[in-house]
Amino acid sequence: MQHCILIIEDERLVAEHVASVLKQAQYEHVVIANNRKDAMQLYRQQGVDLIISDINLYGQHEGPLIIRELLAIRPAPVVYLTAYSEQQTLDDALLTAPAAYVLKPFTERQLLVAVKMALRQTEAVTPGNEPKPSARELDIIQYLAEGMSSKKIAEKLFISEYTVNTHRRNILRKFDVGTSSELIAMAVKQRWIKLL
Repeated sequence: MQHCILIIEDERLVAEHVASVLKQAQYEHVVIANNRKDAMQLYRQQGVDLIISDINLYGQHEGPLIIRELLAIRPAPVVYLTAYSEQQTLDDALLTAPAAYVLKPFTERQLLVAVKMALRQTEAVTPGNEPKPSARELDIIQYLAEGMSSKKIAEKLFISEYTVNTHRRNILRKFDVGTSSELIAMAVKQRWIKLL
């Protein structure tokens, strides 16, 4: 399945078990972060469709804090893993509007049902008639993501710099974004391009 799932978990064995369960269920694009820095980096680079996070990281209830930072970059559904069922802990996590909680120890079925529900939730709100980039537009977006200027892109594609700038304006308008950075973030999220 072409979904990218980010697991945030400080216990390596738990993270690897979750990743293994997901891969066996045909969720092939699974990445693991065991701290805030890795989580932020992977979230920015990978076009994540779903976050699975432990609430309790390194003995602190840091999961919801990291999730808030990630969701400020771009929205995505969240499934929390937790051994805690105290109301205060769940209330802290609730502020990030998670799609589901999975209490440890959990069965494979419980995890997969939560993942399926969370992904379905996002698919339900995704319109089916969104515009798609043309092959030429994809080339330009990819080169922008690689940090090329309009002049460099023009040389690569054997077209004028003016034509590249016209394409860039049209692409921003077509996908209703204000900046190239927003466009690149959208392109990664939609898996139109990959950051190298």
